[in-house]
Amino acid sequence: MTCPTYPVFPTFADDDLPRCVLEPHPTPEEAEAAQAAHRARRAEEDRRRNAPVVNAARAAAEESLRTQRWAWTLRANVEHAEAYLARGEYLSLDGAKRLRELTKAADRVVARALQAATVPFEPEIARASDSSVRAAAREGVAFMTRLDTDWSQDRNREGWGRATTVMGHVLDTLGELTVSQASHALRVLRTHRRQLPADLAARLFDGAPEASR
Repeated sequence: MTCPTYPVFPTFADDDLPRCVLEPHPTPEEAEAAQAAHRARRAEEDRRRNAPVVNAARAAAEESLRTQRWAWTLRANVEHAEAYLARGEYLSLDGAKRLRELTKAADRVVARALQAATVPFEPEIARASDSSVRAAAREGVAFMTRLDTDWSQDRNREGWGRATTVMGHVLDTLGELTVSQASHALRVLRTHRRQLPADLAARLFDGAPEASR
């Protein structure tokens, strides 16, 4: 009678086994911690790589808010920008891009006002042609800008209003006004005549305009 045969399974030494079989498997907690550490390293690498773009966007927004906050026009835009800036060095690339868009929108507001001021406001041209009126107009926009501490965000009847704030502030950034620029200064100042000192308002609006000089 022939005895049955059985398959012979090979034996392995430890050196023959894959390392993953020999090494202990991490616990779920250890695996989660390793993944978190990996994500943190990737985030730090991204932060360093994006730092030049993020820092430039942050600096431009800070400067714009400091020097021409009035050009942001909407309180919501200012609040969004300040929220992004509050993130400091942890501002993401997407956040920096949005911050840059908000800053560029404010820059466009200024550019449009400057362009508009190059086209004379006809009803005030005769008066703006008087050099003494132009000087008074320059005083007027400076005076109103000093009153406009809230950048026309509050309805307190102090300083520029929402319809005049951009042009008023833009003209205040200029030196001596041209005839065209002065015509727009007179336009926005006439709206706020009651806020002006009486002597300044008189120099601006009382009497017939003199011949161009």
